[in-house]
Amino acid sequence: MKADIHMHSIYSNDGKLTVEEIIKIMEKLGFDLIAITDHNSFKAHQKSYDSKIKILKGIEVSSCCGHILALNVSEEIKRGMSIEETIEKIHDLGGIAIAAHPYRFWSGLGEDNTRKYNFDAIEVLNGRSFKKDNEKAKRLANELDKPMTAGSDAHLENEFGRVWIEYDSDILDDILKRKVKLNGYSRDAKSTINYVYRSVSLWIKRGFKKI
Repeated sequence: MKADIHMHSIYSNDGKLTVEEIIKIMEKLGFDLIAITDHNSFKAHQKSYDSKIKILKGIEVSSCCGHILALNVSEEIKRGMSIEETIEKIHDLGGIAIAAHPYRFWSGLGEDNTRKYNFDAIEVLNGRSFKKDNEKAKRLANELDKPMTAGSDAHLENEFGRVWIEYDSDILDDILKRKVKLNGYSRDAKSTINYVYRSVSLWIKRGFKKI
């Protein structure tokens, strides 16, 4: 089975597509499961959708020190908390906490924080991260003996489907038991130019504030 567990809709302040538009794209690409993980917003999960694809509830939380993916949670999680508090809240809600793109300059947790705190898994293949940063994340996960995940981190139409996870039956259980296969592509040169331009533009519009 095929899943993408990191993507953004219009409920992220930098997302462009509705959930319905995302579902249509992912159905055409043959996905079985997706997780909508908007930045600090649970609005995508406040209604049901007519879809053949299973939709896993999630959110990308801005902790005090970087982004944390929360999967299988039932409500919005307050932004700006410490890393430890954020992980505890995710666990209290029955979810798993993933260190998202840990080596990303803008929003990653960084190596020290990823080492220090009790993450359930580390994202080692992110479609919007440089190949070298994904490789560093994979080495760190191996060193820490942590389960690994992958996700497109898609915000724009051409980014969906670039990264995926192959799993057997239960995506979360398979991740934690390391029964998944990670596939896809890191950010290429053309995407990097577009990404940097768009990220800086949005950063300026936000008044130089992080997401």
